[in-house]
Amino acid sequence: METENWINEILNSTNGITQVAPSADLLSKIQQRIYLKNNTVSNKTVWLMAASIVVLITINIVAFQNNKTETSDNSETIITSTLTKSNQLY
Repeated sequence: METENWINEILNSTNGITQVAPSADLLSKIQQRIYLKNNTVSNKTVWLMAASIVVLITINIVAFQNNKTETSDNSETIITSTLTKSNQLY
């Protein structure tokens, strides 16, 4: 019983305490710190994004070069198939 009274006394000790409001200047400083902390990007994220962009550009260049060589091979095949024995196009 004594333990329960002690617990209730501790829990009820906060009754009647008024909440303290910070000054407007302090509140704005705290909010600014929170805003700046939440809006920063880590260096690791920046480097990962840069590396992924470089990889994507490299893949596009390789794909473009492969497509270009295949297209030139196809155009030679089309030209040779349209030529007759006399090498005339018509």
